[in-house]
Amino acid sequence: MLARREFSSDRSSLKVVPDKGMATVLIGDADEEVLSILSLVLGEEFELLQASDGEQALRLALIERPDLVVLDVHMPKLDGYRVTTQIRRNSATANTPVILLDSHPERIDVLRGFAAGAIDYVTKPLDPFKLLDRIRETLDPTDAV
Repeated sequence: MLARREFSSDRSSLKVVPDKGMATVLIGDADEEVLSILSLVLGEEFELLQASDGEQALRLALIERPDLVVLDVHMPKLDGYRVTTQIRRNSATANTPVILLDSHPERIDVLRGFAAGAIDYVTKPLDPFKLLDRIRETLDPTDAV
């Protein structure tokens, strides 16, 4: 049986959840509200992994090898740019698409995100359904709306 690990709501433990054959998306964001909203919207269509800081997001990306990663650029411990760079440097995750989220992006921030290896840069407050569409398009470009 395929399975994935998921952190408990208080982030103190992991649980194993059966894999239903869905694509896996890692969401890294320190904002619990963003994690909750994205879990509700994305959870019906994708297996989800969640991280509340950059170190946790990087660890999950390297161990679990998700199909796509969504990262806030302003996470504690390691920011989204550094996590993206490390994902790109690891041969096992180098081709994993990364979408960065930012609440106050300047042009230089967007350029920095693409230079780190992100494939998309989304501004907050975000529309979770637009993000869902971008994730769908990235994972299956032939199924684009």
